[in-house]
Amino acid sequence: MSRPRCLTEFAPTRHRRRITPFSRGPVTGQIGDALHVAAERRSNQLLITDRAADIDPGGPLTRTYAQWAELVDEATGRLHALGVRPWDRVAVMKANHFDIAVLAAAAARIGAVPALLSGAYSPDIVRLLLSRLEKPYVITDGAHLQSGGLDAEAAKELTTRTVCTTAQPGRRDVVDLNSLRGAPVAAPRLRRPDEPMIATHTSGTTGIPKLVVHSAISELGAAIIESERWPVVGLRPSDVWAYCEPYWHERQTHQMLSKATVTQRMLMLSEPKNLPKMKGLLLKHRPTLVEALPNIYLYWEELARDPDRPFASVREYVNSFDAIHTRTISTFLDASDSRMPLWLQAWSQSENGTILIRTYLRRNVRRRGHRPPPTQMFGWTVPGFGRIRIVDPATRRKVGRGKVGLIEIKQPGRFLTYIGEHDRHTLKRDGDWWNTGDLGTLNRIGALRFVDREIDRIPSGSAVELEDVLLDRLTKLSEVIVLPVAGGAPVPVYSTHDELPTDPDEWRSAAAGLPVLADPIHIMWDDFPRTGTWKVRRVELRSRFLPDSRALGTGTWT
Repeated sequence: MSRPRCLTEFAPTRHRRRITPFSRGPVTGQIGDALHVAAERRSNQLLITDRAADIDPGGPLTRTYAQWAELVDEATGRLHALGVRPWDRVAVMKANHFDIAVLAAAAARIGAVPALLSGAYSPDIVRLLLSRLEKPYVITDGAHLQSGGLDAEAAKELTTRTVCTTAQPGRRDVVDLNSLRGAPVAAPRLRRPDEPMIATHTSGTTGIPKLVVHSAISELGAAIIESERWPVVGLRPSDVWAYCEPYWHERQTHQMLSKATVTQRMLMLSEPKNLPKMKGLLLKHRPTLVEALPNIYLYWEELARDPDRPFASVREYVNSFDAIHTRTISTFLDASDSRMPLWLQAWSQSENGTILIRTYLRRNVRRRGHRPPPTQMFGWTVPGFGRIRIVDPATRRKVGRGKVGLIEIKQPGRFLTYIGEHDRHTLKRDGDWWNTGDLGTLNRIGALRFVDREIDRIPSGSAVELEDVLLDRLTKLSEVIVLPVAGGAPVPVYSTHDELPTDPDEWRSAAAGLPVLADPIHIMWDDFPRTGTWKVRRVELRSRFLPDSRALGTGTWT
């Protein structure tokens, strides 16, 4: 990713929009400055992690914003001693923890471009992503050295230098990150607001993840909605925010900017499958706001039903990325002792940030198992901030209200380009409009109903809808995915909490009134191939269980 000659063609034209005269905008768009700004605004506020940082294994789990900013400074010294300079790429691929964000901030603070990778992919995909980054510095750990296929030969070919959070005996080519401790703090050299600042990647549900690069300007535009002083649902300085997301994802960058703006207390969770630990932390810190991935919430339903009520203090839940199941919302709203807890569903993409937001109360999700589920209605764009339209996949002309088509959006916060795939970026643009690759409809009053990803579409229906209804009607299901089959009935693939298949008569009863489905396939929860954001890789699932079938969608806009 050599320095572009011109970035103005990528930069959003408007990025500091005030939604109301009382709007609170992000105080910075620079991730290299975010923790320092937070420390200036509220130095003693706490940010708590669920385990020690891998880059400081002997350090405390609880630090103030000021102490986290000091760790960023310390990390800049290590990176500079390693040889990192402005415009170098620093790929971070390690175990999930908030220290990924610390390393990203440190790299950006000295003018390098951090590129955050999940490490949840096969060696061939890791190799491709690193090759697109053009020999980056790589910071990793022992487990990801192995899972990513970074042996000595691969590291020499793909990286400038490879650094590990722990010593690797027998690997002279790998630098021990701890050996760089004590290096002088490097002078800040933040990138210009319109220059590439950070690269992350999309979830990769349909194949190879796309490397998404943002500038400070585009991050500012994407963080406007989260930083706003919304009545009732807005972030408050008094909140205790339990946050459980992948720290390599673009979502974390927006969260860093909102943290600097609002300066609330943070509980940063990194081990969602460890339910006893999650329960203990929630009971100890009593969060008022919880954010997690949709499938993490699904996995946590057992925790939400715990008689000790670890979510009793929550006033608001947030799910980002994708559609959430009705059953899950209902379960968690009932787990709160708040008089009127809220659920905020945010539909977002790495390329754009938050696109649509919808809130739910308990009464919105009382009716379950009905079509269409309430969670398919994503709502409206923010007036004066974003616009949305539905277009024909073949002609890209607008279609009428109620007609299914590709969803296109126009709003601040759009990324600069895909690294190594600028042609794909150009294909998805239509001037200021961006093709999301998703199918939906707009009703008479302009609300969006999400249907499916274009590549996952089923004939005259919605896989997302069928999955939601089946989960509602069959409470023992822990996951269900409906795979389209060209020329045949869609095939449900499901798992259960007790790992036993459902009774055939019970399944037939639950599927009554739905479009004709093929016989379901029962697998274990862990057998679903997943991305680093816990999404099911539907293409891989299809190739595993339906190798001779083909999908209906083209995948052109994915």
